Amino acid sequence: MTQLSYSSNRIFKQRRAPLGAEILRFARRLRGYTQAESAASYGIEERTLRRWENREYSPKWNDVVGLVEDVYSLDILEVIGKLNDSNSDNH
Repeated sequence: MTQLSYSSNRIFKQRRAPLGAEILRFARRLRGYTQAESAASYGIEERTLRRWENREYSPKWNDVVGLVEDVYSLDILEVIGKLNDSNSDNH
């Protein structure tokens, strides 16, 4: 059994789920928003968004989805897919 999981790890590249910070930054840049514009549209302080994107604080999943879908008008699953594709292209 150990051998099977070892060989499957070698065959299939393991992907980790992107962090909320990565999703927020990617979606914001994809839409061409500044941090100030994004924060104002969502009703939070710019420094809060900056701290989320810089991984100083972890955003709640509701805030990640809210910003991506309500402010940037993007589908969260599509953003995660594009983010994963861009990360696999860079590696």
